[in-house]
Amino acid sequence: MNVQTNRPYTPAEGVNLDVGAVNIRNLLVLTRTEGQGFLSASLLSSDRDALVAVSGTPIKADGSEGAAFKATVPDPVALGNGQLVVLTQRNLITISSADLKPGLTARLVLQFSTAGEATVLVPIVDANQPEYATITPSPSSTPSG
Repeated sequence: MNVQTNRPYTPAEGVNLDVGAVNIRNLLVLTRTEGQGFLSASLLSSDRDALVAVSGTPIKADGSEGAAFKATVPDPVALGNGQLVVLTQRNLITISSADLKPGLTARLVLQFSTAGEATVLVPIVDANQPEYATITPSPSSTPSG
């Protein structure tokens, strides 16, 4: 059977959304160790804007909300002029929560200076998988001994 889908989709693990003029593609949380992670996404905007804050909670396997994230946005993510910004190619936006584990989802709240706020469910993905091996921060080496 040679059937194609009627719905366009992005064959990626992350989610896509638009917030005002900001286009967010393949948004997800990557984690190499339970409890710690960082955001991965590509952002593009024709208007001047900035991602200034991130908050949220992981969703536990039973569907309840986990411990709220402690998120660190080291500097605002400046957007505009149609320039693509890849979050893993700049100072990382890190998040931590005792309940952050690969295989779960997270409710993220993204705050933009102009476009406002957006809430979205995203996957939490194991960054130890080979396709994420080149993304910094790299896994810490284990001393032999």
